[in-house]
Amino acid sequence: MQRPGQPLPANMLHILFLVFFPFSHLLVAMAESNVTAMFVFGDSIVDSGNNDFLDTTSKGNYYPYGVDFPAGATGRFTNGRNPADILAQLLGLPRLLPVFNDPLTKGSAILSGVNYATGGSGILVSTSVTANVTSLGQQVTNFINSTLPDLESQLKGSAGLSSYLSQSIFLFNSGGDDLSVQCSASALAECFTLAEELVGNFTQQLERLYDYGARKFVVFNLMPSGCDVYAKSINNGTCAEYLNEADLYFNHKLKAALDGVSKEKVGMAFVYVNITHMVNAIFDDPAAYGVAVTNESCCTVPSDGAGFLCSEGVAPCSDRSSYLYFDTVHPTEHVYVQLSTKAYSSELDTEVYPFNVKVLAGLAVTSSLAQPWGDA
Repeated sequence: MQRPGQPLPANMLHILFLVFFPFSHLLVAMAESNVTAMFVFGDSIVDSGNNDFLDTTSKGNYYPYGVDFPAGATGRFTNGRNPADILAQLLGLPRLLPVFNDPLTKGSAILSGVNYATGGSGILVSTSVTANVTSLGQQVTNFINSTLPDLESQLKGSAGLSSYLSQSIFLFNSGGDDLSVQCSASALAECFTLAEELVGNFTQQLERLYDYGARKFVVFNLMPSGCDVYAKSINNGTCAEYLNEADLYFNHKLKAALDGVSKEKVGMAFVYVNITHMVNAIFDDPAAYGVAVTNESCCTVPSDGAGFLCSEGVAPCSDRSSYLYFDTVHPTEHVYVQLSTKAYSSELDTEVYPFNVKVLAGLAVTSSLAQPWGDA
């Protein structure tokens, strides 16, 4: 029997995925894709339940999180699916991706990919230690040291693994927690220096994965965190512009770094997803995106201002699709669907660069490995 608060087994989530989220309900048609799997790294935007298995207060495994997800609260920090779930559907992957920290995530369960993301994590180890979660670098190490040997066994050797990895998508969303924790309005220049350090560390993680066979990368830039509900609540109701400036600086450096790394690495391809641009467009014209409320959270948060996550057990707003934010920092599924759909199929270079995820999925890339398996 499933106990309250216990994560559902991966096979049950797979069944619910097929029943409740049939591909015909997606907003765009799926094209033929060469994608074999997707591996997800980052923070709470794409965490699908890894934190449920960690001793941390940064969790979304309670109601009202998951109110619109068939399995209920699974650790996703929103009311329904997150971008990793939606992109997996758009790419034609046959199941919800299991989370790395689940002991059941092994063997044939990993063949469509694995989610390593943990809410509250950062590119810096210090950011992740504060929340007692898994840093980006450790997430990559988990892939290299645990998942790769398992995959090699499943795929009967390095040749099959090489081809498999070259046609897999590696999805990233990280850096926002580092800047929100470390930055202050009184030291914006230091925020910019930090942003450069973060981008440098981030690209090192991409290069590690490339060396082990990864070729296709999807990278979300940072949302305008200075204008989310939480930032406004502690800044007299107005946007914390220093955070927006730090995010924009990070985004600018990140895009340039991705260009540089891809030119150096034979066969590497990437999509830079401009989430900041998309969210700002919703702020500018909410009605065009079916949104009515941008300055309040759909769920109730602690009234003492001590937190930014939903209060446990309190019913959220009835019309979730009309809100930009579900809690004070994480968008609703309605918004995530629009952002993810644009990432997949947009033809605007202000939204995706140098092309969209659909194009990336169809690319044939070099699959030769730069080094054999071993400890990271």
